[in-house]
Amino acid sequence: MCKNPRDAQRASKDPLTVWIIRVWEELAPEGEEPLEWVLLTSVPTTTLEQAWERVDWYRQRWLVEDYHQCLKSGCRIEERQLQTVDGLMRLLGLLSPLAVRLLQVRAYARSQPERLAHEVIEPLALAILAERSGQSPATMTVGTFWTEVTRLGGYLARRHDGPAGWRTIWKGWFSLQTLLEGVHLAFHLRL
Repeated sequence: MCKNPRDAQRASKDPLTVWIIRVWEELAPEGEEPLEWVLLTSVPTTTLEQAWERVDWYRQRWLVEDYHQCLKSGCRIEERQLQTVDGLMRLLGLLSPLAVRLLQVRAYARSQPERLAHEVIEPLALAILAERSGQSPATMTVGTFWTEVTRLGGYLARRHDGPAGWRTIWKGWFSLQTLLEGVHLAFHLRL
């Protein structure tokens, strides 16, 4: 049995059955070259409906890439140096929901920055960040919430700065979670 997937691929001499889907842009914007994708899939594709479903899957590739980037750069999963597949699976079980949540909040901040944060952010996290930044949780927007999270991670949020990277986002989110933990502990101390 091969433990490394690359060894398994090299060991297999059987041909791989694939379906090819070609998609092209018929009406490209003026002055632009039309887009064309040639997709290979191992998923049986024999109807037009199935082909469009595979194309829709492919359209999600950037989100999938971003998810992996969040795990790799933000959560630093590669630096954990786990020795077993079981350990890696357990760590992914902990970090995957976090990566998904960060992607969700970032997506809200980009697509609906003026949406009220209390509609999508947990009340205590919102209250803590609003208090720390001198704002009202009732009127704080998702865009402002996201900017404040990234500022906790060291992002300067100047006018010409690009978007915060995953390491900065992760540091900011971790700082917010640390503040949340402190508040939870304070509730239970009964000083």
